[in-house]
Amino acid sequence: MDFTFDAEAEKFRAEVRAFIQKNWDPKDFNTDLNVFGYDFDNPEYRDHAHKFQEKLIDQGYWTMSWPEEYGGQAAPLTKQVVYSEELAYAGAPQGTPGGNITGAIMFHGNDDIKSEFLGKMAKNEINWAQGFSEPNAGTDLASLTTRGVEDGDDYVVNGQKIWSSGSHYADWYHVLVRTDPEAPKHRGITYLMMQLKDQDGTQMPGITLRPLYDMFGRRRWNEVFMDDVRVPKRQIIGEVNRGWYAAMTTLNFERAGGTGARNVAVLENFVSLAKRLKFNGEPILNDPLVRHKLADLRIRVETGRMLSLRLIWLQSKGEVPQTESLIANFYGSTMNKFHFWPTLAHILGPYRALLQGEKRSPDNGMYGTNYALSMVTGYAGGGGILLSPNLIAQRGLGLPR
Repeated sequence: MDFTFDAEAEKFRAEVRAFIQKNWDPKDFNTDLNVFGYDFDNPEYRDHAHKFQEKLIDQGYWTMSWPEEYGGQAAPLTKQVVYSEELAYAGAPQGTPGGNITGAIMFHGNDDIKSEFLGKMAKNEINWAQGFSEPNAGTDLASLTTRGVEDGDDYVVNGQKIWSSGSHYADWYHVLVRTDPEAPKHRGITYLMMQLKDQDGTQMPGITLRPLYDMFGRRRWNEVFMDDVRVPKRQIIGEVNRGWYAAMTTLNFERAGGTGARNVAVLENFVSLAKRLKFNGEPILNDPLVRHKLADLRIRVETGRMLSLRLIWLQSKGEVPQTESLIANFYGSTMNKFHFWPTLAHILGPYRALLQGEKRSPDNGMYGTNYALSMVTGYAGGGGILLSPNLIAQRGLGLPR
């Protein structure tokens, strides 16, 4: 099947690429794994990324995918894909507001929520964190026990969340709480928007964050403890006791895979490195086995891109490709985890042990560093590697549970 973009889309690609080349300098930051990237917790990178995102807002790119009723341009899917690909290829930061929560607000939020939050998100004035996982409710998310008890116009929330990425930077938290403990576990859950910080950046009463660090000592996640935190009822996303269904919109956005453009750029840079870096006086790329491995990776990356473009094609026909989205996400996660980063790191031999910050490491140690960080791929972000095979079997093939 031919997924070639039309002339208008390619013209827009050239426009976006020129804009990025003029306005984005990746410097020496390592963010190739997005939220798992080494510099995710680097304040200098976050400030650098925010300034670039302000330029995206001024250019009109930031909310171009939004429906016109919410101030967007209702840009066609082809333009959205081209835009995302060019940002990824350049190693630039996220180019749209609010991450996974945007769709849930648009589809399930009441008018007050849409009015209050979408405008601020369009100006990049809100940082969000996601409060789903708990110590005993990860992949089996519906087993969550954080309680929300009705009290007048509020819900009073008590409980603990874990693995909340970047929540120490967040102003707001979208969080699942159990509001009916007698209901079946997928019911009785309500989806709330909880304020984490006030206008001065001070943690709200009842909120305690305990840092969680990755293997490099970077503060990537937090445990979030909630003690008698009051959340107004007007901040419910969807319906009371039916938050699971609204949250599925968020998870669908979270599990949707990219097209692999970022990996294309990484691979091209690695090939350039392999031409210069020598083992025993010979460039690495002179080894036919290395060339074979790199060719295999390029095919794998392109296969993932085709799976993603197939999703876009189905969406352009008005279909909702849930199974196909799961397939693309599962393929991308397993490819990154078991093939892409391990192969690049192992080609470097002993150089892979020189990690980021080591002066002798090729390309600032990004390959060995990202190989280590990629080990979490597929277990976070909705547990794609663990859940997708069963979901594909049930929804796509009609197999029994």
